[in-house]
Amino acid sequence: MIEELPDTDGDSPPRLTRVLKGHAKPQADFLAALNSARMPHAWLLAGPKGVGKASFAYLAARLVLSGAAASAMSPAPESDDAHLVEEGAHPDLFVLKREYNPKTQKFRGDIPVDAARDLKQSFNLSAGRGGWRVAIIDSIDDMNKNGVNALLKLIEEPPEKCLFLIVCHNPGRVLETIRSRCRMLSFNALDEGDLQSIVHERLEGSDPNEVAASAFLAQGSAGYALMLCEEGGFDLYRDMVGVLETAPQLDVEKLHALAGRFGARAAPEQFAIFCFLLSGWLHRYVRFASTGAGFQPVFEGEEALVNRLLNDGLGVEPFVALWEKVEQDSRAVSALNLDKKQAVLEWMTGFADASRKRAV
Repeated sequence: MIEELPDTDGDSPPRLTRVLKGHAKPQADFLAALNSARMPHAWLLAGPKGVGKASFAYLAARLVLSGAAASAMSPAPESDDAHLVEEGAHPDLFVLKREYNPKTQKFRGDIPVDAARDLKQSFNLSAGRGGWRVAIIDSIDDMNKNGVNALLKLIEEPPEKCLFLIVCHNPGRVLETIRSRCRMLSFNALDEGDLQSIVHERLEGSDPNEVAASAFLAQGSAGYALMLCEEGGFDLYRDMVGVLETAPQLDVEKLHALAGRFGARAAPEQFAIFCFLLSGWLHRYVRFASTGAGFQPVFEGEEALVNRLLNDGLGVEPFVALWEKVEQDSRAVSALNLDKKQAVLEWMTGFADASRKRAV
């Protein structure tokens, strides 16, 4: 999954979540454990970015810190403790996430080891007003190696009545020593109906066609569905397709107009959206070419483009390679602050090369 998704996860920010769409099983499983005599002290909330894992973590924190019996996590329980969680001011809730630097208008590249060490010190010093202390790690994917090791030590020897809610986008990359000490909850991609409902509730007055297209393109992520609507993703997708359909002889004017969107002064969200859209388009094409599953177009001309590529007998290998390159390069470009415009030009030129008929 492409990096640099803003901290939406279906709500902005997740701590304001009152109602969580979907995810009935994780909610039921957590409630059953909470109401039992054997509550796991560490939970790994695993699934794609933006589907609601952080929102779930805050709902769980509200429930635990409120201390009242509840038969449901959503809608969120109301109490003084719950309101403190919402305000980001609860003394027994500790949140580890990448810090935002208002001067650079960027998030830190990772969660430093010092943050995990501060968490340990806070847990040892806190009295725990209601008996519980809760840590939300959002996300473990953003922690560096030393930070992960510090977190592991905390989970191995947890203070009494401490709860760890660990958001995880790539569970396969998590240390086995951490996975083995956590109860895992799996969060699946949301269906398009849930995504449209979330966008309509959050963005009143949105164009229904744009909401439907955003829900389709978001690949089950509420965070991306909202980004696509809020940040002009619909228009960006149209311009991207407009360049792709001129391959293999790319329209130079359209290409540079598209790449020019990602100059030094461009908002970082625009590049994140473009990476997500291009990667998603390539993935849909590869799946279509490999399995014959229908390719659902968003704009007129897309279907003709994919049929032309398929009929030219190009094979999927060049497109798979380009898809992997976009995934890898996008993370490096964001992390190292490389030239985004140049990256876009390179990817689109790569698509043109992949689209050329091979000599027989």
